[in-house]
Amino acid sequence: MADIIDLISSRRSVRRFTDDPVSDEVIDKLIEAARWAPSGENEQPWRLIVVRDPDTKAKIAEIAKLGTGGRVTAEYSLSDYWQRKFAGVKNPETRARLFKTMYTGQASEFAGNAPVVIVVIGELYDMFDTPYDLSCAIMSILLEAHSLGLGACWVHGPSVYPSIVKKMKELLKIPTGMGQYKLIATVSLGWPAESPKAREKKEFEDIVFWEEFGRKERP
Repeated sequence: MADIIDLISSRRSVRRFTDDPVSDEVIDKLIEAARWAPSGENEQPWRLIVVRDPDTKAKIAEIAKLGTGGRVTAEYSLSDYWQRKFAGVKNPETRARLFKTMYTGQASEFAGNAPVVIVVIGELYDMFDTPYDLSCAIMSILLEAHSLGLGACWVHGPSVYPSIVKKMKELLKIPTGMGQYKLIATVSLGWPAESPKAREKKEFEDIVFWEEFGRKERP
């Protein structure tokens, strides 16, 4: 079997795309990758809505902007997370610009600029692992996209608050009954117009314990 660690480690979140269309054949491969994702009890709760209509994508971008802006504003008010996150940015103008990009939600506006947006929802009725199962499906989409040379980004903005989710469900005609479908995220994808640098990752030794929590020595 092929070792896919190079594919995993070279994947990046891409937020800028060319205008080149993504063919049906390529989209079908992404859906097929999600279809083969693992799920608890093999329930396969995922349902994927492929959006290419420009007007609908623009509305998704606006909803994502509202969701991200609301989330960051709440986090800024309740904790010092964002202050700590940008503490290393010494230039005050740059720091102010970054803060504005986040609390206004501009950071998620790109979500609708991609040629394709895949909205990932899952059945809830009689399902117990839907959020975990859908996360596996999304990762499968991201890896398949990367293997095909596409750029993609997992976007939470449209799913952070009930009021935001309601807007998405109304836009896409997703059933809104209690316990029917959960919106997990959207995936924006297309042919990349940027090559993001690798983000810093924690060291191997920082994330693994052996036999019990806190034990750093490998047996």
